[in-house]
Amino acid sequence: MKDAKSLTSMVRFGTFEVGFESREIRKHGMRIQLEEKPFQILEMLIKSAGQVVERKTLCEKLWPDTYVAFNHSLNTAVNKLRNILGDLAKSPRFIETLPRLGYRFVAPVQWESRNRLCDAGRTLVVLPFENLSGEPGMDRFADGLTEEMTLQLSQLNPEQLGVIARTCAVQYRGRKKSIREIAEELHVDLVLEGSVRREGKHVRIIGQLIETRDQTCLWSASYDRDLRDTVAVQTQVAREIRRALGVELLPASLPKALAPGPMVHQTLRHIKASSVQGSTRPQRFPA
Repeated sequence: MKDAKSLTSMVRFGTFEVGFESREIRKHGMRIQLEEKPFQILEMLIKSAGQVVERKTLCEKLWPDTYVAFNHSLNTAVNKLRNILGDLAKSPRFIETLPRLGYRFVAPVQWESRNRLCDAGRTLVVLPFENLSGEPGMDRFADGLTEEMTLQLSQLNPEQLGVIARTCAVQYRGRKKSIREIAEELHVDLVLEGSVRREGKHVRIIGQLIETRDQTCLWSASYDRDLRDTVAVQTQVAREIRRALGVELLPASLPKALAPGPMVHQTLRHIKASSVQGSTRPQRFPA
């Protein structure tokens, strides 16, 4: 029987995600470049996390046909890996050096099985909502709406609907990639995309749910609401998507879905304040 690590396609540590099958490493959801040799070293260290991986073992794996002068190559590859991780040999957060012996991965790691998302039924990503208002301040509102929609949909029923983390979706803000390309990169079945447009004290929110396999629009709707009613819109969208997909609602998920997150509260306060002041200029909200 295979152990959990042999069935793993992704591992998380700190702010990083590593996909062993896709050969990708991401920080805060953003893909970063890492050469193959340093990636192989990272893979070997992570799969033996907490244990010493000897230099000899690394060299035999990475340079099987080289019998001399591999020490310099190994040192160079490890240094490149540390640079990517922002790690220091003298005070390591991830990779500890054992002089003349080898290396040890010392950070806690979180394993995800290859079948985790498959077991969840269908997988969905909420793409960053687009701000069509022409007001820079509404960017924060759109981000808050994206975050809250991700949260609410993830609480419906994780066993039937797996929702990709917002940190993985944020890289597609202002995207130039097609839905098909995004689906292939994130391995998702469904994409929720939308836009927001502010008109005075009201906001128009448009959303559509797309089946990535054939680009079919499974659901779409638009809402014209008072800015204070956006939380109700989020709950309504979550319910309509649940019905469209036939997802069974968990008993504990509804109360959570009715509670707005802090980002929405903060953004609404700023928008309300700008409306009271009667300003027609774009408002810049604090980051």
